[in-house]
Amino acid sequence: MVQTLNREYLSNLLKGKHDTGQAAEILPFSSRKAKDYREKFQGVLGELVRMICELELDSKASKNKDIYISEEGNPLSEQIANNVEFHHDDDMYDFVRFMNDYLFSHKEIKPVHPFLLNYIEADGKKNEFIKFARFIKDILIQDENKIKELFKNKEADDVLTELILEKIDSLKERKKEDPQYQPLIKSLIYQYQEDVIYLSKYKDYFLTSFPVLTQYYIFMYVCQLIIKFDQFADGNLEEIQPLYFALDWESINKRRKAANELEGFRMIKTKSPHLFPHVHVLSQLSHNFFNKESFDSNKKLRVLSYSELYRKIQEQGEEFEIQFLQQLKGWIEEYRALKKVKALDTSEDIPSAFQVLFNCLKEGMNNDVSEKYGKSIEDLGANHFLKSRGSLGQILNIKHEFLLLLTAISVKNKRIPLNDLFLEFEKRGVAFDRYSKKEIINLLDNLNIIDKKSDSGDSQYVKPIL
Repeated sequence: MVQTLNREYLSNLLKGKHDTGQAAEILPFSSRKAKDYREKFQGVLGELVRMICELELDSKASKNKDIYISEEGNPLSEQIANNVEFHHDDDMYDFVRFMNDYLFSHKEIKPVHPFLLNYIEADGKKNEFIKFARFIKDILIQDENKIKELFKNKEADDVLTELILEKIDSLKERKKEDPQYQPLIKSLIYQYQEDVIYLSKYKDYFLTSFPVLTQYYIFMYVCQLIIKFDQFADGNLEEIQPLYFALDWESINKRRKAANELEGFRMIKTKSPHLFPHVHVLSQLSHNFFNKESFDSNKKLRVLSYSELYRKIQEQGEEFEIQFLQQLKGWIEEYRALKKVKALDTSEDIPSAFQVLFNCLKEGMNNDVSEKYGKSIEDLGANHFLKSRGSLGQILNIKHEFLLLLTAISVKNKRIPLNDLFLEFEKRGVAFDRYSKKEIINLLDNLNIIDKKSDSGDSQYVKPIL
């Protein structure tokens, strides 16, 4: 009989606490407490860009505080001033003051050029920022050379920025690191990369929009994982399920789609405690026949989604599928005995066995741990993409500025039919009901972004914004 699951390894693994074993990491969340990303995403951003550029802050150079304002003045501003010819000392003093205001805010450097994002330092628990930045790098950026070149390029459009980039220094090369997190929703990732590369053509707008766009995509990525994992073998990770958002400035009631339990954030919040057991179920199932390394090495294993694993099993033929089901049911019984869970195994096929194993792990885990792990999605979306609406609770939210950003990346350089704009939104995970669509059309019309050929929606076009 073919060994379809490495049950011996899993048995040894679970004699202690729950562990993901050799499986690649899926998420950076903590089971001890929810992460708070509300006000700290800027710190994550600096770590992320340094990872993209394969650079790190030089601790020896940073101790000199060359890139921070001191009580005596900013040495960097003075260095730049020394490379400029002035007729009077007062002019040089005014220039240094200008540079201090132009390049720094509250003792931190302002990124007036993409390369300067490398100099943003994280406050507080640095390891948490590094971990989350690694997650974003591995999932959204990967090894996309165009994005890497965007942040490493020191070319400037003006003499002032050129001087700044020439004089600023406190970075050093870092060793290239192997990915720790496995990307699962490829279509959303490719869409993000396409949008970032497009925005990079407009430097000033890119510098203000890159942080919020990145935060949105990683937030939506996790929302999609929550949805797809709960669909088990029916969850197609290549299909994005749009979620209904409300506009920040409109009033809503419980009858609106953004507020219901099936199509908005209430559904995500209900399912979020399932995320922790799902991660462990998929990690266990990854120690299988298709990951040969699970039987003979300590190499990290590729995690297969429920649907992908089931497809691979079916491709091996009926006999293999029967053997896999037998061994999976055997592992379920072993887990039930090991963790003393009461969930019964009534499965007769592999998809239902996946759900039984999930139910067993869900019962065998601490509820508080699962709640805290899943609650990280709320912190990740807070301030930008979630809004408390009184008795309705938290609702997925789109602010005015982000709506325009979403429109810009959806339309890009060529005008598109109005109806196609909302389809482009949905490709990025955002859906609006008819009330919100009406608000959006009025807003775009007032901004003169809509070409009206007739009163028919099909004959109206949305013009490029940038």
